[in-house]
Amino acid sequence: MSFSPHIRAMIRYIEAHIRDEKVNYKEMEERVGFSEAYIRELFRRSTGCSLSRYVRNRKIQVSAFDLLHSDAAIMDIALQYGYTNHESYTRAFRKIVGMTPSCFRKERPVVSKEELAPGIYGIGFPGKKERRSDISMDKEKYMDNDSTVLYGMPKVGWGSYGGNTPYPICLKACLDYLGEDVSYDYVMVSGGAAFRLTWNEEMWDLSNIDIYHTMDESSKIYYLGAEALGREFEFLGRDKNMTKEEFIQFIKKNIDRGYPCIAQGIIGPPEACVITGYRKQGETLLGWNFFQDDSEFAGSVKKDESGYFICDNWWENKDTQGVMCMGAIQRETFSRKEILENAVKVMTGRKEYAYAKGVAAYDAWERMLGNDSDFRPGNNDSVLLEKILCQNDAMSSLIDGRNCAANYFSDLAKMAAANNEERRISYTVLAGTFERTKDIVCQMRELFGNWEDMDARLSDTSGTSLRKKACEYIRQAKKSDEESLRLMEEMLEKGA
Repeated sequence: MSFSPHIRAMIRYIEAHIRDEKVNYKEMEERVGFSEAYIRELFRRSTGCSLSRYVRNRKIQVSAFDLLHSDAAIMDIALQYGYTNHESYTRAFRKIVGMTPSCFRKERPVVSKEELAPGIYGIGFPGKKERRSDISMDKEKYMDNDSTVLYGMPKVGWGSYGGNTPYPICLKACLDYLGEDVSYDYVMVSGGAAFRLTWNEEMWDLSNIDIYHTMDESSKIYYLGAEALGREFEFLGRDKNMTKEEFIQFIKKNIDRGYPCIAQGIIGPPEACVITGYRKQGETLLGWNFFQDDSEFAGSVKKDESGYFICDNWWENKDTQGVMCMGAIQRETFSRKEILENAVKVMTGRKEYAYAKGVAAYDAWERMLGNDSDFRPGNNDSVLLEKILCQNDAMSSLIDGRNCAANYFSDLAKMAAANNEERRISYTVLAGTFERTKDIVCQMRELFGNWEDMDARLSDTSGTSLRKKACEYIRQAKKSDEESLRLMEEMLEKGA
């Protein structure tokens, strides 16, 4: 295929609008600067494929990604890509892919990133997951591109995959893009995030739920998420000696190879976000960020036609604290024993500096929530609101994590049912204890009401009755988590 600037401009436009019901050829004509008739002829001569056929093929390939990574009905997916009935979509899909959409969803072949043209990646059918040994030396060379964009990356945000923990959500989106067909539950559990609970004993700390508190070594949690899948991993942290150019070179090196990066910050707080591309030699970054639609943090941020943020002042944001990348497969995935060992480490009660962790965090949480002097009537509403936010974050973190743990061990019980009755029972019981913890915390959250009536929420929290009830739920959740911890320790003693 010939990749003139005009052809690349057409491919970029198509990829940015591939999930539109129809590609607007008139708009493409204006973008490229030639008439529609001419760009059609130019595309055919350069590629050997008509423009309409190329668009149809790309729509089918990207729709195949949605079949694997969404629960949407096949007909709803067909409609999104411009097919008005099930029959026409099935016929087109089978012609290009070789099987029906329903068979494809059942068999789950590998769908992942593919280089469409220099500096342009999209969704394709590689046939297998990319391993370290598959990468040619040419791919390792630094490409002096002015821009590279990875199109088709799933959007991340609060509620993506049914979760609310940014780093695992971003990790899951990257894994999808790289052809790793795993659940959000597995990402949360295998990396240890599903088992975390941290509480600062010295102050009401909004960073309690930050994922870097999970392990005793702050950056370990980031490595675990990739290592659990057996993938390469690189991390570059920002310190006083770090330069913007070092960040840019890290990002360009990985994006040019087709690997999305996960960064902390870029827009707003140092939460994880996904970098999907760069322009102007890396001065401008594109991607998905949890705060890109928040006017408080994203006032100067623009939007690409693909939906990605466009950010020029990312380095000036002091909350841009690190960037990391998960690469090709290079080793075996974590065993169940390794996952259990990490879970036990995370849930074991301990103290690190001012932070109580694992089951010990429940005691610190209860003491502070039950301290009436911290909730005297007349206290500044903004101070009280911060405490409510800490409370809400802790509850949300537990509900998300323990739900994932319950789902994971429930799935293990189903898999063990056929050949190991004892193991099936053990996993079922363990799933039940995590489910119970989640239910307890859900009941506690109901005590605090909703965010629409903030005056009532502030008033109720400043009183003693609600907080006493909440403290009782905290004690119940601790007891349930202690049971989960005991069961996992017993499993390890018996050989997992």
